[in-house]
Amino acid sequence: MKKLFLLSLFLTLFACVGSDTEFLPQTVSESKSKNLFIKEYQPTENKVTINQGECEIVEAFTTFKLNSKNDQTINKSFFAFSVRIKNLKTGEAGLALEDSDHSQFLDFYCDFCGGINNDNLVLYYDDISKRESLDSIKIGFKDGNKSEKVVYFVQKK
Repeated sequence: MKKLFLLSLFLTLFACVGSDTEFLPQTVSESKSKNLFIKEYQPTENKVTINQGECEIVEAFTTFKLNSKNDQTINKSFFAFSVRIKNLKTGEAGLALEDSDHSQFLDFYCDFCGGINNDNLVLYYDDISKRESLDSIKIGFKDGNKSEKVVYFVQKK
């Protein structure tokens, strides 16, 4: 019975995402090439510990996304702040599998606005008026001992 439920849930989620879903750009260059780029940000710290993993903050930026793969209109009803990280041990983008429970190791300082999109850390904003006045953003990174390092992301001038 449990397997049937999980299979139904998986099929429902797959049907909802579908092949027409457009995801956020993963890099500044991808965002710029699709004319979705808003602003770039510089972190106060370039290296952070997330659980046991040492990570480098590669880039941080605000971006729009397209409505869908079939509708290439820019969706201006929200925007996102995206942080691209690289695991220093593996050299790969994103969090290591053992660090992927972001609710334990990341503090976005907001309710239900932050998460992981593909390999990037993302904060979502539905108040579009904030996109021009958003000068700095903070994210807390916690190590395995729950010791937190707060990193501020300041808008590049």
